[in-house]
Amino acid sequence: MRARVRPCPADPVTEAPGVGECHVWVIDLNCPPVAADLLASLLTEDERARAERYRVKEVRDQFTLARGALRRLLGGYLDLAPQRVPIVVAAGGKPELASGGLHFNLTHTPGLALVAVAGVRVGVDAEKRRTIPDADGLVKRFFSPAERAVYHDLSAAVRPDAFYRGWVCKEAVIKAAGATMHVLDAFDVELDPARPAAVLAARHPQLAGSAWAVADWCPAPGYSAAVAVEDDSVELV
Repeated sequence: MRARVRPCPADPVTEAPGVGECHVWVIDLNCPPVAADLLASLLTEDERARAERYRVKEVRDQFTLARGALRRLLGGYLDLAPQRVPIVVAAGGKPELASGGLHFNLTHTPGLALVAVAGVRVGVDAEKRRTIPDADGLVKRFFSPAERAVYHDLSAAVRPDAFYRGWVCKEAVIKAAGATMHVLDAFDVELDPARPAAVLAARHPQLAGSAWAVADWCPAPGYSAAVAVEDDSVELV
């Protein structure tokens, strides 16, 4: 599968991804007030209420702008007003379209959001990079035994890249599958930054029955990101 990564366009996108294609849109959340107000106006009443439950303004604004951008993109694909896009929550908690057809996923982190759209199950994750004092502890808690072995074999200089590569790849995979964090150690991804990103093994039933492919990249300076698809392979273009 080819994953086309592009900045979010000013005009609505109307051509849905074709067979073997995934669209990944990069959204700058540091937008001017006029654009922010426009995106906020696209949310439903339920989404506005959900946004208000975030006590930290930065997180509340991230959710509002990212969700508005998502609705705008999906509205273009479906030829619907953004507020009328029928987003529902599946049994596992993953948002999806009630009308079926397209699959999508959204992630946001300070300053940036990503929306992935495809004809197969898809997941995306992005993280703004920072120094993590307890990275080794997080690896021990959430990564698989095979991943921990690779991580500890790498030099100290490479481990931060390996940690972020592993984290965004694993998050993208579980989001694509509609799984939760309790399966993070039940599958293996390639942590070594010198090797291509990949899902190496999957042992949990939510993952083991399908082929999963993952690719990672830097969507902006200081960020790590990954996209996962239910397919044999994925190539960023």
